[in-house]
Amino acid sequence: MKRLWQLPTIRTAAVYGASGVGFAGANLVLARVLPKEEYAIFTLVLALMNFGFALATAGIDGIVLRQPLECGPRLLGRVAAAAAVVALVLGGIAEAAYGISLPLVAMLMVSTAAGGIMVVSGAQFQREQRFGLSLTLVQSPNFFLALAAATVFATGAAAAWVPLLIAAAGFVLAAWWGWRLLLREREAKPERGSLFSWREALAYAGLNASGLLLVQLDRLVIPHLLPLAELATYGVLAAIVGSPFRVLQNSVGYSLLPRLAAASSVRERRRLIAHEVWLAGLLLLLASAAVWFAVPLVEDWFLAGKYHLGSALVLAAIVAGLAKVLNAFSRATVTALASARELSLVNVLGWASVVVAAVAATALARWGLPGVIYGVGLGWLLRALAALFVSARHLHGSVTGGTAPLAPRV
Repeated sequence: MKRLWQLPTIRTAAVYGASGVGFAGANLVLARVLPKEEYAIFTLVLALMNFGFALATAGIDGIVLRQPLECGPRLLGRVAAAAAVVALVLGGIAEAAYGISLPLVAMLMVSTAAGGIMVVSGAQFQREQRFGLSLTLVQSPNFFLALAAATVFATGAAAAWVPLLIAAAGFVLAAWWGWRLLLREREAKPERGSLFSWREALAYAGLNASGLLLVQLDRLVIPHLLPLAELATYGVLAAIVGSPFRVLQNSVGYSLLPRLAAASSVRERRRLIAHEVWLAGLLLLLASAAVWFAVPLVEDWFLAGKYHLGSALVLAAIVAGLAKVLNAFSRATVTALASARELSLVNVLGWASVVVAAVAATALARWGLPGVIYGVGLGWLLRALAALFVSARHLHGSVTGGTAPLAPRV
């Protein structure tokens, strides 16, 4: 057991698991306490927050992972400027497309900007393989969400703005803490430049954005394709069934990426990926079995019959979850190994997968919520296969003697 705990993926999955419990528990509490319409609004704004803060980095987090940069005031200024622009654009889209009230739009914009600043600091700690500190930062929004749910439960608040305000405050605190540490440690680290290629950053941002859009696509299209109550049902489904797969999706890519980037040979890359596939496969089997038997118990015991998740709905969520975990492998491989040109190609293919997912979800919406989930899941599968195809050349070559020339990034 001690040897198992030493595996980076297991430790990462444990942190993500604790965070996932916070996310799932918070959503279940809010689903039970808030009126259905308010919980649906909460689910929508939270989806936009999660999409926005990860997009607000403008790809600088990818640059930080791929090359050494000085995390000083100059880089912080660039990150803050990019995050502010994304926050303004997303706030305008949210108000125009969904009619969200101005106070909620303001919370969305603050969360987006502060979250983007936080993610870049977390990326720097991830590059340094300080996984505990990095994970604490990037997963802090889920712990604040748990605090928000506890507050709503204790006070009996029946409005979506209450938990969303607490979530926004959490983003601000996490951004402040992460950059406070980076700036304090700056002088003790080797001197580095702060310049980088915006073209490469935007290619990574596009790749990241298509993935983020797929993560939230179900929530974003459901209000346009199905009754609003179905969005509340999906929120409960994601909390119960989606959480274990989200934990695996995040933990697999998170610990694999810096180790792949540091690998000194093709053989070592293959060994790392083979080990992760074996471990993730075992965890996927356990997660699928666990959620299949857990759903009826949570429905009856905790939600008191307020929501019903049929077997067809649960199966759709499991299948989509498997596709998301596969995508985690391909994304980690591309980010760690691909050249700037290949990154741009995967970016284009990623957006094509979003289009396919949106079209498929619309076409399959006639079969209700399971159809929408399968449609988006198809997009995840195509995205994963495209990235694996592009990055395949980095896993081939002579392995004589355990070393092989690594393909240069140009």
